[in-house]
Amino acid sequence: MSDPVVTLGVLRLDGVDDSGVRWKMPGGGLTGWWGSPAPRFSSDPRPRAHGVWVGESWLGARTIGVECWIIGPDRASTLAAVNALTAACSLTDTTMAVEDSLVLSATVRRSDDVMVSWTNPTAAKVSLQMLARDPRLLGTLLSASTGLPSTTGGLAVPFTLPTSIAASVVSGQVSLTNPGTIDGPVMLRIDGPTSGPVVTHVTSGRQLVFASSLVLAAGEFVTVDMERHEVLAQGVASRNGWVTSRGWSAFEPGDNTWAFTQSGAAAGGLLTVSAVPAWM
Repeated sequence: MSDPVVTLGVLRLDGVDDSGVRWKMPGGGLTGWWGSPAPRFSSDPRPRAHGVWVGESWLGARTIGVECWIIGPDRASTLAAVNALTAACSLTDTTMAVEDSLVLSATVRRSDDVMVSWTNPTAAKVSLQMLARDPRLLGTLLSASTGLPSTTGGLAVPFTLPTSIAASVVSGQVSLTNPGTIDGPVMLRIDGPTSGPVVTHVTSGRQLVFASSLVLAAGEFVTVDMERHEVLAQGVASRNGWVTSRGWSAFEPGDNTWAFTQSGAAAGGLLTVSAVPAWM
């Protein structure tokens, strides 16, 4: 079994870089990535009964530890590499990715000291700890699009047999599969022309319904962040007030289907669903 390949920001923590510095992070040097953080939930004693009432369970933050060896051709090269790793262990959000049969990522920031131990003038062991506020490990973005349901072409009566003219059918549905173990984030983009668009997550039955007075002309669009419950026109101006049924959906583990319809009669609208698989 090969060691995982870890990237922090743009810094890859394995192999030999352009300065001749060797980076090495054995599998045991990465902790907190595999497994799952402890859940958090509220509980209250049941009056005059055994046990407690328990609310919904949510995962806590993920703490990730990294121990990396840096070995350079000279002291200056090794020190520069140590400083680069310290800078990559940012105080603000940065992306950490791990390639271990799958390439998964998390958004992290430094949560403790960066510890540097010199074993000789050109070799150092660096230990650091990162915190992922969102504990989910995210896979590669998936995306698919559909127009409004329609059928064009085909054969109209009267006609003479035998004959065959194919019809072009748009299902109005988008299907994506989450191979992970927990709900992942979903983003929608609805392009005009359409009026009163409706997006139904067929898997769960949740519906996101816009008022019939919301009319998108050709070239206009709204974006929907299902996790933030945020709707923006042209990616900027809020349109949350146009939502009449707030059936926010997630990218659930397994197969997911979203259906695109409208309450109006405009033709030519387009729904694009972008979703990210997630592991707990």
